[in-house]
Amino acid sequence: MTDPFEDLLEPVVPVDPDPRFAASLRVLLEAALVRPMSGGAMPATAVQGDVVYASVWSPDAARAAAFYRSVLGWRISADGRRVEGLGQHLGLWSDARRTTYLSHSVSDIDAAISRVRAAGGTAGDAVEQPYGLSAECVDNQGLPFSLHLSSPASPPSAFAQGEIVYLTMHVRDSSTARAFYGSVFGWTFTPGSVSDGWQVQGPGTMFGLHGGHSEARVLPMYAVSDISSAVARVRAAGGTATDPVQMPYGITSDCVDDQGVQFYLGQL
Repeated sequence: MTDPFEDLLEPVVPVDPDPRFAASLRVLLEAALVRPMSGGAMPATAVQGDVVYASVWSPDAARAAAFYRSVLGWRISADGRRVEGLGQHLGLWSDARRTTYLSHSVSDIDAAISRVRAAGGTAGDAVEQPYGLSAECVDNQGLPFSLHLSSPASPPSAFAQGEIVYLTMHVRDSSTARAFYGSVFGWTFTPGSVSDGWQVQGPGTMFGLHGGHSEARVLPMYAVSDISSAVARVRAAGGTATDPVQMPYGITSDCVDDQGVQFYLGQL
């Protein structure tokens, strides 16, 4: 009778490491070790890639401020760049690219910069800003974003009017986008309800990814208390909005503002 443990005597054959697995493992270890404990209780998991700031990018930020003030009731700072009075950090910026710019939380910004570059994106060096240490980046689909050194916050249980409840990233190639964000932030992806649609597992903010688009951009869904009234305000302000549709998770409308920036409204 042969010894069932003989296979253990065979020489170990090394295999090539999977960089995406290594990045995911690093994220989990950082989450477990870096975030401090408080009050003797176990901390919430610190997730790399949480969105800590979002900014509407459109050709004219002042015009955008007027639009979103009318539609969502945003209170805009005197310099026209910040939304005040909400639990989220939101802003506006003049840029020809019509998208929503995201800043993602990381616990080790130098390591995150290295992962962005290794995954096929570009990343500038970390720079100390008035609001903290940040690095400007572009992903492998040409979508700009930034890294920000901070501890991710727990997502709110309820959203105020005008806050972001969901983000959808449109990309040209979903497979390379998934590889990029999986490597940089350790995100994983599960198939969604539409073709080439993916639900992102990882960030505190609910996040989806959809492939097959000619240009990469981010589309936010803003919370509203009365979607019919909000749709009317979009149209009155010079934008377009579809009639509200009942979905399993709430009532939604697909919108475009008066400068061509796409977004959604959600009464959830």
